[in-house]
Amino acid sequence: MNSRQTGFLRRSASAGAVTLLVAVVAACTGRGGGYLPPGPSASDLMTGTSFSGQASFGFDFSCQDAGGTNPPTGQLKIELSYTDHGTSVLATAPFSVHGVVDEIDPVLESEVCIGKEPPTPGNELIFLGRFKPTSTPPAGFPATCATRAPLCRFEVIVRDNDGDLAPSANDFFSIKLSGATDLTSEFDSATVFYARAGFLAGGNLTVK
Repeated sequence: MNSRQTGFLRRSASAGAVTLLVAVVAACTGRGGGYLPPGPSASDLMTGTSFSGQASFGFDFSCQDAGGTNPPTGQLKIELSYTDHGTSVLATAPFSVHGVVDEIDPVLESEVCIGKEPPTPGNELIFLGRFKPTSTPPAGFPATCATRAPLCRFEVIVRDNDGDLAPSANDFFSIKLSGATDLTSEFDSATVFYARAGFLAGGNLTVK
C-alpha cells in the first residue's frame, strides 16, 4: 500500500482560480467491478430507499508518478461505468452513466499525483469527476445532467475490505450523483439527486 493522500486540484469554472477539492485518495490505484443487490440502500443520504433491481458498476482509477520532471509525468485517470437496473423513488426507470476525470492543467495533474501526505485508511478510495448518461435518463434527472456532454458531478467511495483479488461480499461501493456543474472546493450534498451504497453481492474491488 502506498502511503499517499491526494487532494484533487481543480480550476474554478468562474474565475480560473485553483481550488482544493475535498476528495482524498488514500491509495494510488483502484479498480474493480461488481453489483449491489436489490433492496434498501446503505447510503448515508438516502437511508431506507429501496431499489427494485441490481446496480452494476466498473471503475479504473490511477494517480501515479511515472518518474521524471520535464515534462510533468504525474497522470490522473478515472473511468467509471454505472447502471441501475431497477427503479426506486430516486429513479423511475433503469439508467446508465459514464464518469470521467476532470480536465486539469498537466502541471497541476503532476503535482496531484506525486503529492505525499499522511494517508487516510489505506483500503479506502474516494474520487470525484464528471458524468454523462449513456442511456435515456429517467424522470427527475436535472436537465443539465441529461446532456451527452459530461457536466454534472459524481462522487464514488470504494473500500477494499478483504485486501485480496478474489470475489468478495465484504467490499463496499457508494455512488452519489449531483446536479451541480461548478468545480467548487466541496461536494455539496444538498445537490445530490441520486445515491446508492452497500456491500457487494458479487464482484471484487482492489485498492493499492
